[in-house]
Amino acid sequence: MNNVDIKLLNLFVVLLNERSVSNTAERLGLTQPAVSLALSRLRELFHDPLLLRSGRRMTPTNRALQIESSVRNMLSDYSALTSPPTVFDATKSTRIFVITAPEHVELRLIPNLLAKLRSLAPHVQLEVKAPNPERSFELLESGEVDLRLAWLIHPNVALRSLLCFQDKMVCIAKTNHPRIKSHLSLNDFLSIPHARTLGARGNTTNRVIDETLHGLGKQISMSFQMQNFGTVANVVGSTDMIAMIPYSLAVKFAEQLPLQIIDPPIRLPRIKYAAYWHERSQNDTGHQWLRQLIVKVAKESSVLSHT
Repeated sequence: MNNVDIKLLNLFVVLLNERSVSNTAERLGLTQPAVSLALSRLRELFHDPLLLRSGRRMTPTNRALQIESSVRNMLSDYSALTSPPTVFDATKSTRIFVITAPEHVELRLIPNLLAKLRSLAPHVQLEVKAPNPERSFELLESGEVDLRLAWLIHPNVALRSLLCFQDKMVCIAKTNHPRIKSHLSLNDFLSIPHARTLGARGNTTNRVIDETLHGLGKQISMSFQMQNFGTVANVVGSTDMIAMIPYSLAVKFAEQLPLQIIDPPIRLPRIKYAAYWHERSQNDTGHQWLRQLIVKVAKESSVLSHT
């Protein structure tokens, strides 16, 4: 493929406009010999005379007129590609952003996020979808998903991220539980049935608990799977079962249900939820705006500043 000089194509367009070597030279700040040499290169490139002398003006050939629009479009595309990115105007944008988030993160973050969004960007839309761990990288890479909110122990090294908020795992039980009075022994933790969220495949919370217990040579004796944390909390509040859930959710549920919140008898890492995105979105000004807004809202709603 020929290495086409953009400046040469631009000169071709000016020549067609001016129909004169001398006028083109004056307009571009070049010498007439330089423009004549450029015209020779263009004739060689397009295998056509392109412009023929006719008195004091030059007349374009049919070939020149045929390729004119294509050259103009090429120059326009090149200009668009090399121009600085358009600054995102939140007050006017009608963009639709897509994020994925677990159910409890959606519950905790999205109401406050949407309140900010409606105030700052009234025409911007937000779609929140359930996580799809098997396709998460592919969806970010293709742009089908803008951001993934998740707690990932070993995130893909090709992703960028910003920490949104931290939480911790606590145990909940009903307030009048026959075996638990503000303290939970390891034996009770293992022997009392657990209510768990089924969640997406590879649920990080359950995996971390099971791996920690496995390291101690222990395992939970019985567990029941539910679809969401709301159901888990209601089950725990009306049975002898217990559950491990994020502290921020436990506080909310304890305001509505007869629940006690207890520290687990095993040492667990803190939950660290971050916003993950692909490198393709790194310099997108709209994406940058959304990332900053999410982190700001997440920090404002943090419940772990003193826990």
